[in-house]
Amino acid sequence: MKVFSSIFVFAVSLVLYEQALFAQALETIGGPYTADSNTVLLLHFDDDYTNAAATLGKTAPAAIPHSTNLATKLSFLSHSGPLAVLGKSLRIDNSSINDSTYLTVADTAALDMTGNWTIEAWANIFTFGTGSSDYRWVPRVVMKPGDDVFWHPNYWLEVWGDNRLFHGGYYTANDAFISVSSPNNMFVPGEWVHLTFIRDTSRAFIAVMVHDANLNLKGFLTRGFDKVQDIPNLTAQDLHIGWAGSKKIVAPSTDSWLDGFVDEIRISNVVRNFAGPPVIQNVTILPNQPSTAASYPVEISVFPLNAGGSMSSVELKYRADTLSAFSSVSLSSIGDNKYTGAIPTQAFGKQVQYYYATKDNNNLTSFSPTAAEDLTNPSYYAFWVFQPNAKTLDLTFEEGPSGNPIDHSSNNATITTFVDFKYSIDPPVGGGTYSLDVKATDGIKIDSNWVTASSPFLAAEEFTLDCWLKPDSANRHAARIIINPSAEQDWNNANIELSFRNGSSGQPVFTARYWKNDGSGAVALQDTLVAQTNHVGKWRHVIIERNKTNGNFAMVIKDENDQLMFSKTVNEMKAPLMAGAPMVIGRSWFLVDDQYYVGPYRGLIDNVKLYNYPAANITGVSEELEMPNEFKLSQNYPNPFNPSTVIEFTLPKFQQVSLVIYDILGRSVKTLVNEERHAGQHRVTWNSTNNLGLAVSSGVYFYEMKTNDMVKVRKMMLVR
Repeated sequence: MKVFSSIFVFAVSLVLYEQALFAQALETIGGPYTADSNTVLLLHFDDDYTNAAATLGKTAPAAIPHSTNLATKLSFLSHSGPLAVLGKSLRIDNSSINDSTYLTVADTAALDMTGNWTIEAWANIFTFGTGSSDYRWVPRVVMKPGDDVFWHPNYWLEVWGDNRLFHGGYYTANDAFISVSSPNNMFVPGEWVHLTFIRDTSRAFIAVMVHDANLNLKGFLTRGFDKVQDIPNLTAQDLHIGWAGSKKIVAPSTDSWLDGFVDEIRISNVVRNFAGPPVIQNVTILPNQPSTAASYPVEISVFPLNAGGSMSSVELKYRADTLSAFSSVSLSSIGDNKYTGAIPTQAFGKQVQYYYATKDNNNLTSFSPTAAEDLTNPSYYAFWVFQPNAKTLDLTFEEGPSGNPIDHSSNNATITTFVDFKYSIDPPVGGGTYSLDVKATDGIKIDSNWVTASSPFLAAEEFTLDCWLKPDSANRHAARIIINPSAEQDWNNANIELSFRNGSSGQPVFTARYWKNDGSGAVALQDTLVAQTNHVGKWRHVIIERNKTNGNFAMVIKDENDQLMFSKTVNEMKAPLMAGAPMVIGRSWFLVDDQYYVGPYRGLIDNVKLYNYPAANITGVSEELEMPNEFKLSQNYPNPFNPSTVIEFTLPKFQQVSLVIYDILGRSVKTLVNEERHAGQHRVTWNSTNNLGLAVSSGVYFYEMKTNDMVKVRKMMLVR
């Protein structure tokens, strides 16, 4: 009896194993298909509109044709070549705007899809439009339109004529579109393609696959969705083929007529087990990285498309020279379809390009970005390696009266001036001889005397913006003074902004803002003094700072003698948006037809300095700001060190300061600071190189801080 039980268990296990293998067997894509229990709709178009899945009792017996002339605008034609196995296809003739030719399938519960699905169709588009004024701009292959407006559908599969791409997706009950698009120029008029649109609820992703007539894969796009929030919107409309619909709603579509062929349209309520590239759901996209980091960790979530598949390789490709070959790092599995690894540390100033390359057991590959290995127009993720605790911009405007301003920081940002750029000989206290004169005319004349600074190192998670301003007027709301925007014409998504904006009194005040990287809006600080009556015609020292450690965001305003007038701190742990457009200094807003959208900033600007750390140390204190009252040079840390160390010093007032590294023989090795610095705490990193950028040897070194009032020296040790 015991032996029999063992044999029985073994036999059952073997049967279950064989069933599992059968369930995971790959299905052939493209047809011709036979209806099975998971088929909701199947249209062969072999001389009729019969629904081969109708016998299952889920959907109507046939599709219903519509046209201004059924006899001439709908016809069945035989395939040739590799698609001859499909028999005939349906010609939908919308070559004229008056044709109005399409099909519908009567609405049933089975066509209301909220779970798994696979929607397929062969399509051959003849003609298309390139804009919304053309009735063939976005031909719909399959769509179940919305009840209120057609573009709130249960699902859709379409083609965009202007970009020649395929697009599949669905609309949710909480007013969101979950969709994926193929790359541009994916379809060619007159060529057959097979389109597959998958929604997988268990693994929470959608995918669109595009195959050519020989079933070679042309495109594969995926994206994830929220299992709870992103539920497809149900509609009471008929399924539409060849048009977005619908005659039953108030405003039907006018730009979605399909002119071409369709065939073998199948809708299934399961994820068909097709062979396809791995599904990449989430990848680490690195922001700019510090040169002091030991490495740059990354993570990717990826799994095979087909059930029963496996990943054969998951790699990270990177390079620090845009002309060199990519190096590979094999990523390690940590379970739950996640893989991790790291890019080795790179030198300051390097741009690192990278992408993810994955392969499954069917030798099918996916990349992120998708076009990473495109032969004609590849795209990669990229970041720059920055020096932490550094000044990233230093504009003194002392190149006057005729020279172009330059960035005196180690980042060497590209400074661009415009036609009407000019200097003033009215500087602030301790500001040298010249300042930037922004004398823009309010209203119609473009006085091109603003300045832009372009560098990959200007945007940062924490920062200090330090500048002097002398406004001629401050009576216009939303006049930007300094801004680091996301794009040249996007002035509402900035890493940092200093402007005049209406305050609680309804009149403009100094305002500091940054936009949060999660898209939830801006964090703002506002002065309590009306700018027009308190700051116009007077030099003001403005400092804005964010500290990522404690989340504090602070603004300080000082008078013409650099005495404190105002300070305020707010707290927000969400990091700033990493804007990438050039920083703009002295320009208010974008220009339309030679006119400012709002009134421009008018006045003087000087000594614009930007740091990628809280250099002024105004974010580590309360709203009642307390400035240091003594000089301090701290011991470097770490000490001993290899290869870099941080030196902190404190100044009680704005003044000239130098910080120099010496060797044991008293020879100058590296000048870290030689400039005017504001009162407060400062941090500088030494990366154990000399003034020529060459690495120095192990040993004892001294660092000396010198001002007009004092000299301090400390010792440190480098151990290679």
